[in-house]
Amino acid sequence: GLPHNWGSSYAYPVDSLRSPTFTANHGSAPSIMDYARFNYIAQPEDGVTNFFPGIGEYDDWAIKWGYTYFPEAETPEQAKEVLDEWVKERADDPAYFYGRQTGAKIDPRSQNEDLGNDAVKASTYGMANLKRIIPELMEWTYREDETYDELSEIYEQVIVQWYRYMGHVTKIVGGVYENYKTYDQEGSVYEVVDKDKQQNAMNFLLENAFQTPNWMINEEILSRIEHAGILNRIRNYQENILNDLLHPQRLARLLEAQALYGDDAYTALAMMDDLRDGIWSEIYLGRNIGPYRRNLQRAYLERMEYLLNNELDSMSDSFKEYYGWTEVDVSQSDIRAVVREELNMLKEDIGNALRRNADRETRIHLDDAIYRIDKLLDMEDD
Repeated sequence: GLPHNWGSSYAYPVDSLRSPTFTANHGSAPSIMDYARFNYIAQPEDGVTNFFPGIGEYDDWAIKWGYTYFPEAETPEQAKEVLDEWVKERADDPAYFYGRQTGAKIDPRSQNEDLGNDAVKASTYGMANLKRIIPELMEWTYREDETYDELSEIYEQVIVQWYRYMGHVTKIVGGVYENYKTYDQEGSVYEVVDKDKQQNAMNFLLENAFQTPNWMINEEILSRIEHAGILNRIRNYQENILNDLLHPQRLARLLEAQALYGDDAYTALAMMDDLRDGIWSEIYLGRNIGPYRRNLQRAYLERMEYLLNNELDSMSDSFKEYYGWTEVDVSQSDIRAVVREELNMLKEDIGNALRRNADRETRIHLDDAIYRIDKLLDMEDD
């Protein structure tokens, strides 16, 4: 009878999940109702043996709160007074934090499939384990006289797990903490995620989501599971991460944070500049651009086109409540002005890069990028 508590796992420090003693006593989260399926943070040398969640202190408390009988209470209001006091007594204890199940995940603490109180650190450990798995898959899935179906399935799940880690970190950018309170409790209900945390998350994504993940491109595996597909597979996942990062609602939250807090906030302009510099880093460093990065750069231009030409789809009020909807009129916000500036700067930078030596694939890609930008900005020559 308990709702999902997607914020429960945030109670545990990342390094605690590398402790054999801590994990033996606490599992991976204070609630079984968080989707903390397995401990991906623990490293082989840590000696952890309990990798899974169990019934935790939050669950015991939630059952107590929901089902305790108060024979002395003469009215429901009297019972409510006691229950409210119980909540207030535990308000500052992270083990009793409740993070609602939601589609938007505006609060980066409230996510399914994540672990620990630092998504960047947790995902770094998780990726270290994935990098250990890939080279062993051929041996671990070997079955005499069997096909490579299991190898194909597990290999794909490794990539999906990497994609999950990138999603956990993405939610930090433009994130807002939700701390539900009543008037007699101090502090804000909504608090923008710290500027440095957002910048750190952005740096992580540029390095681990948008640089080509060569560690997962294993020719020995790929030659046994498909005739082609890895180029498009990586493009698809990277494009999804990019589109999530450049969602109009996320941009709207960044714009509002700047309006409210000025230089103390991580701004939409800062995020867009970081993204342009990172995704197009080759043109600034004088390097040739490989096929995976060319795909990503085209996805970037297509997302810019989306932001220039689309508004949010209409949704029902009930769906907006579940989704944690951030209202934004894209055409009347700063979003399109920011996008146009980014494209103009990028066009100039690509032009400068083309004057330097580059291989054939890079030159034709950059020529095509300028053509696409001109079309987007209605500047193409007849």
